[in-house]
Amino acid sequence: MPQRKKKSRYSVLAAMADIAALVLSVAAAYLLRFKVFTLIPVAGDSPEFSAYLRALIVVVPVYVLFLRAYGLYARSRAIRRIEEMFLTAKAATFAVVILMAVTFFYRDFSYSRVTLVVLWLTSVVLLCAGRYFLIQLEYKRRKERKDTIRVLIVGANRNARAVIRWAKNNAHYGHEIVGVLSRDPSHVSKHVEGAAILGEAAQCEEFIGKLDPDQVVLIDHDFSRERITELVDLCEDRFIDFKIAADYYGVMSTSVDVEYLSTVPLLGFRDLPLDDLWNRAFKRTFDLVIASLMLIAGLPLWLFIIAAIKLSDGGSILFRQKRMGRDQKIFNLLKFRTMKPDAERETGPVWAHSNDKRRTAAGEFLRRWNLDELPQLINVLRGEMSLVGPRPERPHFIEKFRETLPRYMARHKIKCGLTGWAQVHGLRGNTSIRERLKYDLYYMENWSLLLDIEILFMTFSSRGFKNAY
Repeated sequence: MPQRKKKSRYSVLAAMADIAALVLSVAAAYLLRFKVFTLIPVAGDSPEFSAYLRALIVVVPVYVLFLRAYGLYARSRAIRRIEEMFLTAKAATFAVVILMAVTFFYRDFSYSRVTLVVLWLTSVVLLCAGRYFLIQLEYKRRKERKDTIRVLIVGANRNARAVIRWAKNNAHYGHEIVGVLSRDPSHVSKHVEGAAILGEAAQCEEFIGKLDPDQVVLIDHDFSRERITELVDLCEDRFIDFKIAADYYGVMSTSVDVEYLSTVPLLGFRDLPLDDLWNRAFKRTFDLVIASLMLIAGLPLWLFIIAAIKLSDGGSILFRQKRMGRDQKIFNLLKFRTMKPDAERETGPVWAHSNDKRRTAAGEFLRRWNLDELPQLINVLRGEMSLVGPRPERPHFIEKFRETLPRYMARHKIKCGLTGWAQVHGLRGNTSIRERLKYDLYYMENWSLLLDIEILFMTFSSRGFKNAY
């Protein structure tokens, strides 16, 4: 399982545990205030429990937002248990302050301020207890060598020894050192803090291919920028996490994160916005709502297109083609058929082009107005695609592009889209793949829901139909 999915799994479990803890906290706060500790008088009759249950509609989102703001759902977590408990308590405190402020403006029902104080206490206890249980479960799995992060270290120096010692002494964090590469050939077959030196640093590409680690840590500071760039491209192409030990005299970019193993600072590229579970959830919800509305609103158009295709040559309505999506998964992309049956029998896989003689009469109209793409709304509902993202390509062409275009495979870290940032800038059809890649990478690194909405509007403008054929 890719490390990204393992980390996302923890985020889901943590969110579920937090929601369960909040439901129990509200129930406990109500019982303690109105049923157990009754010394503080209540004006009138005790309120109905259902009123406090309804408050969960506000309580849960406010708490979750603060927990997330403190990084408690982050994909990469290497903080001590006591620190996590402290951050959880801080998040709960700010959440209750906001909830108290909300009660001053909400006049339909008078919530007890004392109950909110009790809620703070119960939520801190239950949230911390739930997270402590999950952390212990995670530590136990990692100590049993489940869900480990297999690390290849390039460099055999003082920092390498510190990282290896830290990994051995903190097995619950799950870092398993699979090998070390040294610049000095005489070190080969020796050991650093018990970790085997497998070969020379100059052979790092070869050992990355053999070992297929989850993470490569470059600690050898003598690597040239060109070699580092090659390593970055290789790791990105293979979906391997790449870290480089910080040079205190080097320049740190704002697009770089620092993570500490022991006292050794490691630099790595920031996570993409869509690596965040919550951003993916927002995007997925947006896709489902908009795609469903488009399907319903476009039903008469679908019926018209189906009739046109049948009257054109009587062949099949839909055309299915293998495409590569997120995490290199292959799926069947759906289109309204615009070509003659078996159009590629003689030519093999080729791109469509203007004045393509393989097109049917109805197909020429459909492609000109992008109507052949409408069935991909079904791909969106299935979860194979998003409304917006890099356009999916055929595996046959991808194998060629990955050999000639560095970072091309990075496009597959997110879901492909029905439309994209490159397409609305006219980069479709017989246009530069290198330029498309630049736009796709920009979209991935700068994603926001507002950008998706902008791209959708641009798709339906005249720019969205540029170079369509």
